[in-house]
Amino acid sequence: MTRKRLVGLAAVTAAAITMAAMPATASAEDGGTTPEAYEAYLVEQIELGETDAQETLDQYSELSDNDKEEFVTLLNDPQRGAEIGDFISDVSDIETIDEEAYETELRKETEGGKVVLEATLDVEETETAPTTDEELSDPSARYYDRSAWYSVSDTIFGVKVTTVKIGVNYRTTSSRVVKVYNGWASHRNFVPFAEFSNGPVKEWISADPANNATAETIWQGKWNGFSWDARERIWADQSGFKGGYLK
Repeated sequence: MTRKRLVGLAAVTAAAITMAAMPATASAEDGGTTPEAYEAYLVEQIELGETDAQETLDQYSELSDNDKEEFVTLLNDPQRGAEIGDFISDVSDIETIDEEAYETELRKETEGGKVVLEATLDVEETETAPTTDEELSDPSARYYDRSAWYSVSDTIFGVKVTTVKIGVNYRTTSSRVVKVYNGWASHRNFVPFAEFSNGPVKEWISADPANNATAETIWQGKWNGFSWDARERIWADQSGFKGGYLK
């Protein structure tokens, strides 16, 4: 990972395109938002077709008035990235990571548990018929199409504000990866004064003995004048998800 500067809480784990419309009550120039303005912002996002905003609005609406005040205080503070940046910076040289031995970080709490960064992962598989001449030449082999993904989300007081997600679609036998179809990335970002983007998604099969289907992308973000970039990677094999990181 190359970090230019750490940004705030959501920027560490969030990645999204620049918001097409920012409400006047919660803009980058203001440097923050208020409880009322943040609720109006979420309503606007729903009206613009951001279906994930409904979940965030429902969670936010359950907070007490005092918790809403503290929520926006935490959301507005770009310097909090200095506290939670270890989620993306605990390895100095990611090229030296041993993927077979790497332990994926799944949860990090700050502010006494009020802020949580949490990784989730899953895999779907479907047994499929052989399709290529090579596959058809071995009638005893069984083939599977699989999709594995890894995501990291920020929640404040249980309200999910950002998520970055990387996935890979691939084909295996019962014992090894034989093809990577494609890698993909997606995000959610409900921080009204932040801008995010990601580069092309790369995918490949790692060399033996690992033989993992791998995908990665580079996320970039800006938060009130601060900027950062971080790599998100996933690797998986015939048994499903093996590991992932955001660094």
